[in-house]
Amino acid sequence: MRAKILTILCCFISLHAKEFLYPVGYHSEQDTFFIMYQKTSTHLELWEWDPKTEYAQQVLLSRYSPACFTMLPDHSGFSFIDNGMLKVKQPLKRSPRTIEYNAPLYNVEQVHWITSHTCYASGKYCDYFGIFHIDWDGCVQPLVWQDGCDYLYPQKIGTDLFFVKRSHEGDYSVAYTSYSMKRPQDDFSDSMLLYLENQPIIHEALPFETPIAFLKMVSDREGFVISYPEKLLQKNPAVPFNYYRLYRSDEGGWSKERLFSFTIPTALLVGADRLYESILPLLPYSCQAGIYFVDSSETSFLALYHFDPSSGIARRIAEKNNQHFFGVQLYAHGVIYGGSMSGQIEMAEGVQMSLGTLS
Repeated sequence: MRAKILTILCCFISLHAKEFLYPVGYHSEQDTFFIMYQKTSTHLELWEWDPKTEYAQQVLLSRYSPACFTMLPDHSGFSFIDNGMLKVKQPLKRSPRTIEYNAPLYNVEQVHWITSHTCYASGKYCDYFGIFHIDWDGCVQPLVWQDGCDYLYPQKIGTDLFFVKRSHEGDYSVAYTSYSMKRPQDDFSDSMLLYLENQPIIHEALPFETPIAFLKMVSDREGFVISYPEKLLQKNPAVPFNYYRLYRSDEGGWSKERLFSFTIPTALLVGADRLYESILPLLPYSCQAGIYFVDSSETSFLALYHFDPSSGIARRIAEKNNQHFFGVQLYAHGVIYGGSMSGQIEMAEGVQMSLGTLS
């Protein structure tokens, strides 16, 4: 499979601040990509790019900063988080719809759509993260919540709900329960009361000795998760991470194996040149072709690697001095990725983009 890098054909001017350009979604029915353009460390723009015509157009007004892009399952639109608010944009609507929760919910992140009108996500309620079912009208129902614990990075597989559990003492584990919804209530306090009276049974699958995040389940028997250091020291040039595979035996027990490690430059996570979406576009990308990830342990910049699960071998497939590569997306014709730009970009409607090719 060929890998392709996203580039821009336009004029460059002197560099004042780090700018980034990377794909965040693929519209398989239209064969177009959604591209995130980070203009500054506090502002994002979302563009749609057609690889056939090589032209891009901005799909949201510049007043929005659309983090956490997610395509709706029927391709009727997409959602994003803008300054803490969940919004949904449909092609025929001029402005995105704001999902106004009927609950005092905040810090909602990583939204997963079940249908075009229902989703689930982790969010904070009464100082603790829980997992909640949210519909198009903002009706919120608790799925997993407990005073003194955080429940993060949910993954619905069939009728099961997997997640990362973080205890008040700082212990981490992968756990799961049934995706069980109670009778909808008009008032969130009634929904929470009903939930507390009939709390689901939580099964502890795997404990971890270090913090973990970004759980991704591919089935009810296999998944992946990232471990990271307890403290992020800004004086350190890079942050180390480990990528684990989780798997369930025929007897029902869970085990884990470390597949590979990778490091991320600290400057991309904190500071003036940080990514607006933090580590989100830097996460490993798993697909049938293997696992693509970025790493700076052998270079001073992020190079692109491919990990073959069958052989256990990681191979560097793309690099360029003083330029970060990240934001991998798979589509019908191969793999594309973006990263940091070597100069400041003058983005305008109809700007022409092209794909460079690596054999």
